[in-house]
Amino acid sequence: MATTLPASSYRDPAAFETERVGIWAREWLLFCPAADLDRPGDCVAADVAGYPIFVAVDPSGRLRGFHNVCPHRAGVLVWPGHGTVGNLVCRYHGWAFGWDGRLKSARDFGDDPGLCAADQALVPIHVETWRGLVFVHLGADPEPLATSIAPFAGACDAYDLESFVPVRRMVRHLACNWKTYADNYLEGYHVPLLHPSLARALDMSTYRVDMPDTSFCVHTANAADGSPSAGAWLFRYPNLAVNVYAAGMNIERIMPIGHDRTDVVYDYFAAPGADGEIGAMIEMSNVVLDEDQAICEAVQRNLDAGIYEAGRLSPKHEGALAWFQSRVLESRVLVT
Repeated sequence: MATTLPASSYRDPAAFETERVGIWAREWLLFCPAADLDRPGDCVAADVAGYPIFVAVDPSGRLRGFHNVCPHRAGVLVWPGHGTVGNLVCRYHGWAFGWDGRLKSARDFGDDPGLCAADQALVPIHVETWRGLVFVHLGADPEPLATSIAPFAGACDAYDLESFVPVRRMVRHLACNWKTYADNYLEGYHVPLLHPSLARALDMSTYRVDMPDTSFCVHTANAADGSPSAGAWLFRYPNLAVNVYAAGMNIERIMPIGHDRTDVVYDYFAAPGADGEIGAMIEMSNVVLDEDQAICEAVQRNLDAGIYEAGRLSPKHEGALAWFQSRVLESRVLVT
């Protein structure tokens, strides 16, 4: 019988630090939609599990990614968020860097014969795209994104993702560990109790979660009444969810902020000709998100209380949790 991760995994800063190294620095991560990085100078900066990074479009149109940390005194090159940059200059002391990350000039630094441009470079990260989404990898020598994402990509072949048009973005700030939110996403066991409107919209007897591969799982359910909630929900470890509906899709990216805080960014896209229907999908989605946020934060408070240690996982409903939590455990072996 499968059991959950111990409660300490959700509340211990040391466990989060292990995951930063074993998961978030070793996996291809969804970073943003490619529409945010459409023209030279476009830039997106964010923290991912405590790693401040940015991706920008250089003058030739190439995506460049770096840790957002100046080698001089750890200043920032780009303020967090979505904006534009003309060049890479530290906002603290004005050191300037080329698009290859090498130091070009140390503003008014003085005479220091030991200052070598090769030793004072920005730390690069790997950046690749897949079907209108930008991914980053913080490791030294990852396998190509196309190889890593191939099984998940095959499951998405049936959906014309590139035809969907971005219409809205919302960010949820959750007072919980990132795994608390992921655990909740990975099962439909809670739907009849926690999401009454969703349960009415779906034929829950058809709800299933399949794991075609060790990197992702797929939720499916038939509509009870032609509801905009019917569709397919695909989760790729560790931080991407693609939720496809008749009227469009919602791309989720899980962004850990600390051991007890998580941002979930929701990008909504409308299917061609479905502008009038996308509102109903977004409205239903946010009702469900309100309910999920409330329970995830309540569960986190209980995990923090010191009463609960671990529980049993349902073989009927929580197989995807067992898969996900086994991946987390495997990542710890890599670190130790």
